[in-house]
Amino acid sequence: MRLTFAATMRDTYSGIADAAERMIKYQRQVSTGIKVAQPSDDPSATATTISEKAAHASYEQYIQAGDSAESRLSVADTLLSDIIEKLGASRTAILSAQGSETSGAQRESSAQQLASLRDAVLEDLTTSFRGTYVFGGAAGTVRPYSKDNAGVVQPYAGSTREVAVDVDRNRPVTVVFNGEAIVTGTDTTDLFTAFDNAIVAARAGDADALHTASGAIQRAFDRASQVQSSVGTSLTAIADHTSRLEDAGRASTQRVASLEEANMAEAISGMQQAQTAYNAALGAASQTTRRSLFDYLS
Repeated sequence: MRLTFAATMRDTYSGIADAAERMIKYQRQVSTGIKVAQPSDDPSATATTISEKAAHASYEQYIQAGDSAESRLSVADTLLSDIIEKLGASRTAILSAQGSETSGAQRESSAQQLASLRDAVLEDLTTSFRGTYVFGGAAGTVRPYSKDNAGVVQPYAGSTREVAVDVDRNRPVTVVFNGEAIVTGTDTTDLFTAFDNAIVAARAGDADALHTASGAIQRAFDRASQVQSSVGTSLTAIADHTSRLEDAGRASTQRVASLEEANMAEAISGMQQAQTAYNAALGAASQTTRRSLFDYLS
């Protein structure tokens, strides 16, 4: 089969274009350090990169959620520690008010101490963090407890539904708590009523009423301790998940880099080879254009 002059030139110019394209590709890799600048450079690598970047964004989202949850739980942990300390001190104050030899002044001192401790516990339970009451449940912007004009603590105004956030896939942690679970639990009367009863009993020297109030305060102590234990477990879980997510994020970043970033040694070598091929193609084209019509007719 005899090749025409036009067909030969077409093939020659096609070879030059291909060689130029390869040379430009490697020149771009050397100058930018990027191997995959657009999807057509490597469709498979592009698809994998998109998937990796989506996963990395998910890791970052969970890490941020974990940081926020950790901040809230640290506040809750501090408040619970203070509540537990105040409840322990309250039982000590009740003991101080008991006994037949306890004077009226001593009982009054214990009563005043109990009132002070009650108010301190109330303050802890109505603490807000970033605009949300820590122990207000899902009704986070509603003050969970307040006093009326007579100084009596009113019933729980928050929500019994708690608020949780995901710090990893299928791993929620509670960050806003149901204060009523601490203050009342399964008791028929709440903690603040127990305080008020203890104050009245301390002034009256009513040992039976003091004993009953002490038991109620102890149960609240146990409930607060249980919540604090769950907070500690959540803080540990957040630390573990954050560490794992950070490791996964670094590994994902490395995989993306291996797909997107150019191997400079390979890129330089490829550029040199492409340059050689391009020059050879130009040389071939030069030789072709110098041939006469008789070269193709012979």
